[in-house]
Amino acid sequence: MPPANAFLTKGKLDKTEPIFPLDVYFCRGCGSVQLMDVVSPKTLFKNYTYLTSASQPLVEHFVELGNEVVKKFLRSSNDLVVEIGSNDGSLLGSIKDNCRILGIEPDKAIADIAARAGVKTLPEFFTSALANKVVTDFGSARVVLANNVIAHIDNLKDVFEGVSALLTDDGAFIFEVHWVGNLIGEGGFDQIYHEHLSYFSLSALRKAADLWGMKLVDVRKVPIHGESLRVYLKKKGVESKAVRRLLEEEKERGLFAESTYRAFAERVRQNKSDLVSMLKKLKKQNKTIVGYGAPAKGNTLLNYCSIDGGLVDYIIDTTPFKQGLYTPGTRIPVLRPEIIKKNPPDYLLLLAWNYADKIMEKEKWYKELGGKFIVPVPSPVIV
Repeated sequence: MPPANAFLTKGKLDKTEPIFPLDVYFCRGCGSVQLMDVVSPKTLFKNYTYLTSASQPLVEHFVELGNEVVKKFLRSSNDLVVEIGSNDGSLLGSIKDNCRILGIEPDKAIADIAARAGVKTLPEFFTSALANKVVTDFGSARVVLANNVIAHIDNLKDVFEGVSALLTDDGAFIFEVHWVGNLIGEGGFDQIYHEHLSYFSLSALRKAADLWGMKLVDVRKVPIHGESLRVYLKKKGVESKAVRRLLEEEKERGLFAESTYRAFAERVRQNKSDLVSMLKKLKKQNKTIVGYGAPAKGNTLLNYCSIDGGLVDYIIDTTPFKQGLYTPGTRIPVLRPEIIKKNPPDYLLLLAWNYADKIMEKEKWYKELGGKFIVPVPSPVIV
């Protein structure tokens, strides 16, 4: 598949797109679930089109996390909070009046957006060498945050060592990752794309922390991207009851059994068959179908299912960077959201289905006009 965020300009539609293997592997030894084919981070992240602020539910989620950080982990306004993969600074911006903040974001254009919003941001990839430089220039961090980014990094050893070097002795490393238990359960295979190298269980994260000198002290499930884990690590500490409960749940759910993942693969194949059949049937009835949202996960779904402009007329998205571009691989045009109010389609295919409830509430006018929503994952349904 092509990289999920490699949107095309009109001038590149006649060019051949680079494609890379997208195969998920399961380790029978430690239970790790990951890609083995690693695409260069410079290819994936140096010209990024994803903005946190384009998703209001995600912004609200990060504001909640920011409030938790301020209330539970900060001691003074001089404390430093560093965020790895800080994007446009939505999270750090919500706490900048309570502490010192520093973002680390490799895409310079997005880092500049954050800087203009008052969030000081280094346009670099996070490494242990950069962590040491941050300590020299800014001091140690009371809290290091990393949301939906740890799964993107191949050299986890360097990340954990860098975070350990960056933190104060009693500081906390708080990060969120999509939980593999959700991926193979009620979640969606469309979370699988080249940026996501790892699909974490808490057990695998615990082993990584132990291996590289940190301690898993707490965990929470959070309802974002289907279902994610908010993980808390420190240099020293003991595991909470929540950690022990989730580790037992993972064991009971078979997250370390090969058969679990083979069964998941079969469900994915069935999801594809059902969705494509549904869309083809609707098109034969001359129905108009428009995609709602152009997230990376949507491009996994479109490419895996070979859904192109013959089935989906166009896609709407609120991200300015994506408007006027074409989806990678399937080459469906991405337009401004206002167009559906001028000419409402018969169906909206929710490519950002993980926010289905919020989307349908936001667009209830569309439902009142007789429009219908298609929720494609984990099995396609019309609402």
